[in-house]
Amino acid sequence: TRRRVLSGTCACAKARACLVILDARRGRFLECFVEWSLLGGMLEFPTLPVSPSASSTAFLRAPRALAQAAPAANTSLQGVSRPFQGGTGAFPRCSSARGSHAGLACTSLALATHACLRSRRLGAGVTTRQVPPRSVRCHAAQQPERVPVQAEPAIQPGFLEFPDDNFFFGAATAAYQIEGAATEDGRKPSIWDDFSHTEGWTEGKATGDVGCDHYHLFREDVELMAGLGLQAYRFSISWSRLIPDGDGEVNPAAVEYYSNLIDALLAKGITPWITLYHWDMPSALEQKFGGWLGPKEKIVSAFGNYARTCFSLFGARVKHWITLNEPWCSAVLGYLSGEHAPGRDKAPETEPYIAAHHMLVSHAQAVAIYRKEFAAAQRGTVGVTLNADWRQPWNAASDGDREAARQAMDFSLGWFAHPIWFGCYPQCMVDACGDRLPKFTPEEQELLRDSSDFFGLNSYSSNFSRKLCKPLDGKGYWWDIGVEWWHKDPRWEKTDMGWPVVPWGFRELILYIHRTYSPSGGIVITENGCAFESAASVKFDDRPGALQPQPRSAAKHLDAKAAAEVERSMKDIAEDVNRRRFLKAHLSAVHAARVQGADVRGYFAWSLLDNFEWGHGYTKRFGIVHVDYATQRRTVKASGKWFARVIEDRGFEAPLKDEQFAGGTF
Repeated sequence: TRRRVLSGTCACAKARACLVILDARRGRFLECFVEWSLLGGMLEFPTLPVSPSASSTAFLRAPRALAQAAPAANTSLQGVSRPFQGGTGAFPRCSSARGSHAGLACTSLALATHACLRSRRLGAGVTTRQVPPRSVRCHAAQQPERVPVQAEPAIQPGFLEFPDDNFFFGAATAAYQIEGAATEDGRKPSIWDDFSHTEGWTEGKATGDVGCDHYHLFREDVELMAGLGLQAYRFSISWSRLIPDGDGEVNPAAVEYYSNLIDALLAKGITPWITLYHWDMPSALEQKFGGWLGPKEKIVSAFGNYARTCFSLFGARVKHWITLNEPWCSAVLGYLSGEHAPGRDKAPETEPYIAAHHMLVSHAQAVAIYRKEFAAAQRGTVGVTLNADWRQPWNAASDGDREAARQAMDFSLGWFAHPIWFGCYPQCMVDACGDRLPKFTPEEQELLRDSSDFFGLNSYSSNFSRKLCKPLDGKGYWWDIGVEWWHKDPRWEKTDMGWPVVPWGFRELILYIHRTYSPSGGIVITENGCAFESAASVKFDDRPGALQPQPRSAAKHLDAKAAAEVERSMKDIAEDVNRRRFLKAHLSAVHAARVQGADVRGYFAWSLLDNFEWGHGYTKRFGIVHVDYATQRRTVKASGKWFARVIEDRGFEAPLKDEQFAGGTF
């Protein structure tokens, strides 16, 4: 049979079952004690697959599924050397090719449980690690009630599975951060070339002139990706390399370069995801009409023509497009604080809103072009990537703090997500900004509404929000928000960027997006990662010239003694324990969100390579692969090796308590 039903009325408070199974991979027997509380009534287990041709992987899944099916507050596993592999949801997803006598295991547990219930035996086992319950129907004596499950990332034990049929893993980069070759083969400057070459704007006077020399080393880097087992690679096209003047003639050398990169990826079975705009507006357009601040018609037309060019040249091989990367950063950091290109900060009340408005309309225009001219033949998807940090109410019981958190989310994520999914700005922004917030025409609203086939999400941290204790003194975007969005738990650990590490906030953000916007193509984590270097890495970067990239062709040759010293030190440099902890905790959060129903379909680690980190130059390393900028040598870090195992195994063991990050959980 494909369903096991246990029925009858039980007066006891707890029940306990014991299942003895064989761990075929380790050749030993394991005991599992499962204990739960019962309210009485009928307990129905979910449908379970029965396959006589299964591996030990699925053999271990079945008992854990039953344990998770219990509605109990108390579920304990004792004496289990390897926690049962749980997966992400309904058991029918399990492939029969990966199953094992799951039916027999399920029957054994069901019979043992039934015997416990019939004899009214009470279990007294000690709870060692809590297993979040799976969906179950408990028919209470009075009225049916479903109790929502709050899955905790980095706490639930066992094997966290990401099935191959509905989830992929990849890594991401951006053109200006890694390509280099800034003046080669017809490329002209972007606003980031201008910005980084201006005295005082980047740490150490760093520029992207050389970067990771990816323009010359892309074939080597693709081999590296293949070795990691990446299923997808997200990269951006340099607008000023492909169309040097921003609008007009196409650069043949750029077409050849990107075409070769795409072919190399496909030859290795790696799916390309292309971002059209990752902050590098061609300088020619900035000088000609002000870039994103220029007349709406001009910038929308230029971006539309650029998008059409990319779709036409590469769309037969590329099926996943992202129009804009983090338009919030482009608007706020570029036109309010001035810490990013083009470095404007003189009109914080208006310019961020104008630039953002033009980005939104340009996005809608590019999507309309793809859907009208290319979608039918190319059968691809096009969407947007938005960045957001989760804003948790300071006091969840306070109406004021809950409203403050909602308003903080609307002013950050909603600023762009609301127009793209609903066709309009959040009402709180309209109320706060008045005429300073540009208005969409009816035609633009129609173009914008549902103009993303998926929800691309970049996220790195979280904060607490609360209502204002006193009026803010100032003007512009930060003051328009009208709430205190910046509070932190002092126990939170921080990355080298100073950003708090809050895995549960990542889970809550994903669930918020799923429930608020319900993207038809699901959610794709297009960036998640951290700058978290070891002491050995910091010491390595203290060497003279260590953070001044050189092309591989110009790298100095090391003598045998120096080369051996670098080789020895690289072992310690690559041991990035905290980055591995970060990725593990945040993938646990993704898993927890999926358990609660969030439609998350992929995860890109940021970043594949250490690279030019914008205003921080090369002082902050986000890569799962270390780059020695003086020689352009690549070394896979411990986090990269762990990520490769996750991809191969389609999951990982949940973090133990001592691996989890400090601070209270929600």
